Amino acid sequence: MASDPALDRVLSEWKNRVRAEYGSSGLAAQVVHWMIQCGFPEEVISVGLRIVQDELVHARLSHDVVVDRGGEDAPMALDIRATAAPTAPEGVLASLVDSILRNFCLGETFAVPLFHAMRATTTVPVARSALDRILKDEAVHRAFGWDALDVLLEIDGSGVRTRAEAALPEMLRWFHTAYGGARSRTTITDTERSCGMINGEEYARIYQACLDEQIRPRFARRGITIP
Repeated sequence: MASDPALDRVLSEWKNRVRAEYGSSGLAAQVVHWMIQCGFPEEVISVGLRIVQDELVHARLSHDVVVDRGGEDAPMALDIRATAAPTAPEGVLASLVDSILRNFCLGETFAVPLFHAMRATTTVPVARSALDRILKDEAVHRAFGWDALDVLLEIDGSGVRTRAEAALPEMLRWFHTAYGGARSRTTITDTERSCGMINGEEYARIYQACLDEQIRPRFARRGITIP
């Protein structure tokens, strides 16, 4: 029997989400470890621990979509390198700054409007349920990132601002490629939309709006300028 290209793309997308969510759990656990080493407030660490669990749940829910759409109910191959970032040569605090910026202030902030758009046209129940839970949690994860950045600024305001302004351009180039540039497909099928997929133009539009309306102002309020 010939395969359905649209369904194949749906399976590929949700398999990628399984890997991404599982990797995010590992990265969040690493951030929690670094926060403990840097003496972060207990309430911020507690949210970080919640995020570790949230991301594992998101990975399981994404796997449920794969199985529901005809994929195999089997363990998925993962790249262990995606579950942790290398420690920066400058030490733990610098590593924590980099991870909070990339994975939370940028990654989770971009994720909220993107998941909103994905959820809006999702009609397949298992995909809708997964996106309902993911979207609910992503708002918490976004807030965690900016709260953690505020703690870092209290620890070393000048050093954190200098590192952020040096690192953000390259980080944003990566996100621009992932969200604003590389997803070139402008049309997708009803099957794909019903399972929570959006097209390249939507990715690019949401990316730019989020950058201009949310991310730049949030950094500016903290004295951090993005060139």
